[in-house]
Amino acid sequence: MKRSRTRRAAVIYVLLQVVAAALALLLSKQFQVARMAATLVALAPTVPAAYLAWAAYRDDRREAAADTDAKAAMLAKAVAAAETGQRAQLIGPGAHRIDLNFTRRTEPANNATGADPHGRLTDIVGYYQSLHPARLVITGEPGAGKTLLALELLLGLLTRPDRNQADPVPIRLSLADWHTDRPLTDWLTDQVHQQFRDRGLTAADAAVLVEQHRVLPVLDGLDEMDTDATPAGRRRAVRALQQLNAYQDPTGSAPVILTCRTTQYEQLAALDVRMREAARVEITPVTPAQADAYLTARSTRPDRWRPVLDTLTTAPGGSLAQALGTPWRLNLAVTAYEERHADTLAYLRDPSDLLTLASSDAVRDHLLALYLPAATSQHPTRPDGYRPDQTHRWLAALAAHLASTPAAAGSGTDLVLHRLWQMAGSRRVRTTDAFLTTLLAFGFGALFLAQFPIGFSPRQLRGAAGVVLLALWAVWQASRPAVSDPATFQIHRLRTSAGRRQVAPWLMVGLVFGLVIGLVFGPAVGLVYGITVGLAAGLTIGLTLGLTVGLTAGLTASLSEIPPTDPRYAIRDDLVAGLVCGLVAGLVYGFTIGPAVGLVFGITTGLMCGLTAALYISARAGRRYLAFLCCSRGRLPWRLGAFLHWAYGAGLLRISGVAYQFRHRELQDWLATHPGP
Repeated sequence: MKRSRTRRAAVIYVLLQVVAAALALLLSKQFQVARMAATLVALAPTVPAAYLAWAAYRDDRREAAADTDAKAAMLAKAVAAAETGQRAQLIGPGAHRIDLNFTRRTEPANNATGADPHGRLTDIVGYYQSLHPARLVITGEPGAGKTLLALELLLGLLTRPDRNQADPVPIRLSLADWHTDRPLTDWLTDQVHQQFRDRGLTAADAAVLVEQHRVLPVLDGLDEMDTDATPAGRRRAVRALQQLNAYQDPTGSAPVILTCRTTQYEQLAALDVRMREAARVEITPVTPAQADAYLTARSTRPDRWRPVLDTLTTAPGGSLAQALGTPWRLNLAVTAYEERHADTLAYLRDPSDLLTLASSDAVRDHLLALYLPAATSQHPTRPDGYRPDQTHRWLAALAAHLASTPAAAGSGTDLVLHRLWQMAGSRRVRTTDAFLTTLLAFGFGALFLAQFPIGFSPRQLRGAAGVVLLALWAVWQASRPAVSDPATFQIHRLRTSAGRRQVAPWLMVGLVFGLVIGLVFGPAVGLVYGITVGLAAGLTIGLTLGLTVGLTAGLTASLSEIPPTDPRYAIRDDLVAGLVCGLVAGLVYGFTIGPAVGLVFGITTGLMCGLTAALYISARAGRRYLAFLCCSRGRLPWRLGAFLHWAYGAGLLRISGVAYQFRHRELQDWLATHPGP
């Protein structure tokens, strides 16, 4: 195969070289080596090299996609690193967790075999491995610990001693943004690629992994796909379960892990829609003994909690026991009542205040109101931090946006930076984007006129017409309703020593490539403008292009040691990569046409074209995000990405792939209805 591909490439190279040489001779004879012809003569022989570079890149990508074992191993390492951090965020300080109990709920038919009647969080891996087929549905009340149980299973499968290379990699995915008219395998491929593309995983890699069932879907949030008002026949959750039931591997029903709230799953089951060939388990409420152990472990002075613990024991069915019957609510209580004064270290609240609340709903609202300021003060992840009232207003605005997003239009839980722009109003953001583009066009026009006098010669009129058309095209691009996802550059790799070490060889290759291009291109230009000018221009263009190609290859190559996925990287890298590429392209273009039209004019025109192309072709998502921030002043912070990551560190948000999510849906819903502190 390799010899055949090499022979085919060599034959194509020879044919293209002959055609290019003939074309160069024809142009030289036709135009008597005029300026335009000289340029074409110099560029025509580069066509074969360009094809070979593209062919080598294409074949390398195909070979990389075929190496599924290496990709799966890389994916397993990345998932383990990312989800370990997510579990730590959910558990909280001290890594104290409740050993949750769950009970099997037998369905009328199509149950997986091997399921025990009862299980515990610490035994979840063995419980899952006993199922045939390996399909599990985890249900429970809000805050019962469904996500934590799924994370424990996911990490247990990745770290078990008997794991082998062929085992599928469990990957946690949010169902909320799946438009179920799209096939399950296509959606899985896209999600895996989006989550791990900064690890060097291409769309082709993801497709191979999904097709060969090297990915075990851990699907979270079936209950978040629809609202209660959605007609049964139009619910996305129904179509999702239908596709999951049709999801097969060579042995039959393919392995799947699914989480859903009990009420919503039972509503679907009442319609005879459920995941077939699966074991369904339901997490049971936290017992008084478990609550006692957890509160004692999390608190600095357990005696402060004794009245609460005694009430939980003596009245296990009371409103307080119902309100604190989940790990989430217990975490709320500890976070709120362990807060201390910044100067005196005195406790700000007494847990016995919980005994005065009349109902479980009152306890819930009370704890949610205290949680945000308490979490903010107890988890300062930057020296200045953010004020609790600011944090509340900003998060409430984001929660209100999610609440107003129709279930069929997108996710009601995911905060993805480059998709938030509609929060400020689609028409308003697009108008602002177009207005900023117009200002940019006027700025470039003023710069252009400052360099050259106004005239009406044919050359000047053609130049002015080109500038006007470019400006109109940019305004049209800025006003479009759809924006593509960010590019796949990973500028953040340069932050780590491992990243710099792996990018450096590509830069050296780029320099050598650029030097060769310059030495070949320079004499060709020298035939027209003189050998000195030709070599200078050739080396400038060649080295610039070489560095660009080398840096691009280095930043898109796979790295073995890179930091965990950060949702901010996509939009940040899109802007930086787009502007850098635009600047380089503008300089290359300017130096290319400079000898013919003047160096200042060439560079000015090149920068105009390059930066315009960068903002309206390469960095469209980043440009639209900046326009959104301009429209959101007062409602959101200017550095929105930094704030969301701070909130993640403070325990108010969590990360799911390329999205931020609220720590719990209950917190999101409460903030959506309480815009002010």
